[in-house]
Amino acid sequence: MLSITEVRKQGDYLRKCYPNDLPVTFPNECVHFRSYLLTKSNKEYIPKTALEMCKMIHDDDIQYIYPYVNIALRMFLCCPASNCSSERSFSALKRVKTYLRSRMTDDRLNNLVILHIESEITTQIQYDEIIQDFSEKNRGVNYNVNML
Repeated sequence: MLSITEVRKQGDYLRKCYPNDLPVTFPNECVHFRSYLLTKSNKEYIPKTALEMCKMIHDDDIQYIYPYVNIALRMFLCCPASNCSSERSFSALKRVKTYLRSRMTDDRLNNLVILHIESEITTQIQYDEIIQDFSEKNRGVNYNVNML
Protein backbone atom coordinates (compact mmCIF):
# COMPACT_ATOMS: atom_id res chain seq x y z
CA MET A 1 0.00 0.00 0.00
CA LEU A 2 1.18 3.53 -0.77
CA SER A 3 2.61 5.70 2.00
CA ILE A 4 0.58 8.67 3.28
CA THR A 5 2.92 11.08 1.49
CA GLU A 6 2.53 9.21 -1.80
CA VAL A 7 -1.28 9.05 -1.42
CA ARG A 8 -1.38 12.80 -0.76
CA LYS A 9 0.91 13.48 -3.73
CA GLN A 10 -1.13 11.31 -6.12
CA GLY A 11 -4.41 12.79 -4.80
CA ASP A 12 -3.10 16.29 -5.43
CA TYR A 13 -2.02 15.31 -8.96
CA LEU A 14 -5.51 13.93 -9.69
CA ARG A 15 -7.12 17.05 -8.21
CA LYS A 16 -5.03 19.24 -10.53
CA CYS A 17 -6.14 17.13 -13.51
CA TYR A 18 -9.82 17.60 -12.56
CA PRO A 19 -10.02 20.97 -10.78
CA ASN A 20 -13.74 21.39 -11.55
CA ASP A 21 -14.64 18.01 -10.04
CA LEU A 22 -12.29 17.56 -7.09
CA PRO A 23 -11.73 20.19 -4.36
CA VAL A 24 -8.50 21.20 -2.63
CA THR A 25 -9.39 18.87 0.26
CA PHE A 26 -9.35 15.79 -2.00
CA PRO A 27 -5.80 14.65 -1.09
CA ASN A 28 -6.73 14.70 2.64
CA GLU A 29 -9.87 12.68 1.89
CA CYS A 30 -7.67 10.14 0.07
CA VAL A 31 -5.42 9.83 3.15
CA HIS A 32 -8.46 9.27 5.39
CA PHE A 33 -9.82 6.69 2.96
CA ARG A 34 -6.44 4.92 3.04
CA SER A 35 -6.70 4.74 6.84
CA TYR A 36 -10.23 3.35 6.52
CA LEU A 37 -8.94 0.63 4.18
CA LEU A 38 -6.12 -0.25 6.60
CA THR A 39 -8.52 -0.63 9.54
CA LYS A 40 -10.86 -2.68 7.36
CA SER A 41 -8.07 -5.02 6.24
CA ASN A 42 -7.76 -6.44 9.75
CA LYS A 43 -11.41 -7.53 9.77
CA GLU A 44 -12.50 -8.24 6.24
CA TYR A 45 -11.47 -8.49 2.63
CA ILE A 46 -9.62 -5.40 1.37
CA PRO A 47 -10.56 -4.28 -2.16
CA LYS A 48 -7.81 -4.36 -4.77
CA THR A 49 -9.45 -2.77 -7.82
CA ALA A 50 -11.27 0.51 -8.43
CA LEU A 51 -14.52 -1.37 -9.04
CA GLU A 52 -14.18 -3.30 -5.79
CA MET A 53 -13.46 -0.04 -3.92
CA CYS A 54 -16.49 1.64 -5.47
CA LYS A 55 -18.70 -1.32 -4.53
CA MET A 56 -17.29 -1.34 -0.99
CA ILE A 57 -17.99 2.38 -0.58
CA HIS A 58 -21.63 1.80 -1.47
CA ASP A 59 -21.97 -1.49 0.45
CA ASP A 60 -20.52 0.10 3.60
CA ASP A 61 -22.66 3.21 2.99
CA ILE A 62 -19.68 5.58 3.31
CA GLN A 63 -20.17 7.52 0.07
CA TYR A 64 -21.18 10.53 2.19
CA ILE A 65 -18.02 10.29 4.28
CA TYR A 66 -15.73 10.02 1.22
CA PRO A 67 -17.77 11.77 -1.50
CA TYR A 68 -14.84 12.87 -3.65
CA VAL A 69 -13.07 9.51 -3.49
CA ASN A 70 -16.37 8.05 -4.69
CA ILE A 71 -16.56 10.61 -7.51
CA ALA A 72 -12.94 9.99 -8.54
CA LEU A 73 -13.49 6.22 -8.62
CA ARG A 74 -16.66 6.58 -10.70
CA MET A 75 -14.88 8.95 -13.10
CA PHE A 76 -12.11 6.39 -13.49
CA LEU A 77 -14.57 3.56 -14.07
CA CYS A 78 -16.47 5.57 -16.70
CA CYS A 79 -13.43 6.55 -18.77
CA PRO A 80 -12.95 4.25 -21.74
CA ALA A 81 -9.59 2.52 -21.92
CA SER A 82 -9.58 2.86 -25.69
CA ASN A 83 -11.57 4.60 -28.39
CA CYS A 84 -13.10 1.33 -29.63
CA SER A 85 -16.53 2.06 -28.14
CA SER A 86 -16.73 5.48 -29.81
CA GLU A 87 -15.59 4.00 -33.13
CA ARG A 88 -18.17 1.26 -32.75
CA SER A 89 -20.82 3.92 -32.09
CA PHE A 90 -20.05 5.76 -35.32
CA SER A 91 -19.99 2.49 -37.22
CA ALA A 92 -23.42 1.65 -35.81
CA LEU A 93 -24.66 5.13 -36.72
CA LYS A 94 -23.80 4.49 -40.36
CA ARG A 95 -25.80 1.27 -40.35
CA VAL A 96 -28.81 2.72 -38.51
CA LYS A 97 -29.06 6.04 -40.35
CA THR A 98 -29.69 4.93 -43.91
CA TYR A 99 -31.09 7.08 -46.70
CA LEU A 100 -34.65 6.04 -45.85
CA ARG A 101 -34.21 6.99 -42.19
CA SER A 102 -32.43 10.28 -42.77
CA ARG A 103 -35.53 12.28 -41.76
CA MET A 104 -35.54 10.74 -38.30
CA THR A 105 -35.21 13.03 -35.26
CA ASP A 106 -31.91 13.05 -33.39
CA ASP A 107 -33.52 11.75 -30.21
CA ARG A 108 -35.00 8.70 -31.94
CA LEU A 109 -31.78 8.12 -33.87
CA ASN A 110 -29.74 8.21 -30.65
CA ASN A 111 -32.12 5.72 -29.02
CA LEU A 112 -31.90 3.35 -32.00
CA VAL A 113 -28.11 3.55 -32.02
CA ILE A 114 -27.97 2.72 -28.30
CA LEU A 115 -30.24 -0.27 -28.90
CA HIS A 116 -27.98 -1.39 -31.74
CA ILE A 117 -24.76 -0.94 -29.75
CA GLU A 118 -26.23 -2.77 -26.76
CA SER A 119 -27.68 -5.53 -28.96
CA GLU A 120 -26.16 -8.17 -26.69
CA ILE A 121 -28.50 -6.97 -23.92
CA THR A 122 -31.50 -6.19 -26.12
CA THR A 123 -31.57 -9.67 -27.64
CA GLN A 124 -32.15 -11.10 -24.16
CA ILE A 125 -35.20 -8.93 -23.44
CA GLN A 126 -38.55 -10.72 -23.41
CA TYR A 127 -40.70 -8.39 -25.49
CA ASP A 128 -43.95 -10.37 -25.12
CA GLU A 129 -44.42 -9.14 -21.55
CA ILE A 130 -43.63 -5.53 -22.51
CA ILE A 131 -46.11 -5.65 -25.41
CA GLN A 132 -48.76 -7.20 -23.15
CA ASP A 133 -48.28 -4.47 -20.51
CA PHE A 134 -48.43 -1.76 -23.16
CA SER A 135 -51.61 -3.14 -24.71
CA GLU A 136 -53.32 -3.46 -21.31
CA LYS A 137 -52.42 0.12 -20.32
CA ASN A 138 -53.46 1.59 -23.67
CA ARG A 139 -56.58 -0.46 -24.40
CA GLY A 140 -59.02 1.58 -26.45
CA VAL A 141 -56.45 4.19 -27.52
CA ASN A 142 -56.16 4.63 -31.30
CA TYR A 143 -52.66 5.23 -32.60
CA ASN A 144 -51.73 6.77 -35.89
CA VAL A 145 -49.35 4.29 -37.52
CA ASN A 146 -47.32 7.15 -39.02
CA MET A 147 -46.61 8.49 -35.51
CA LEU A 148 -44.91 5.25 -34.45
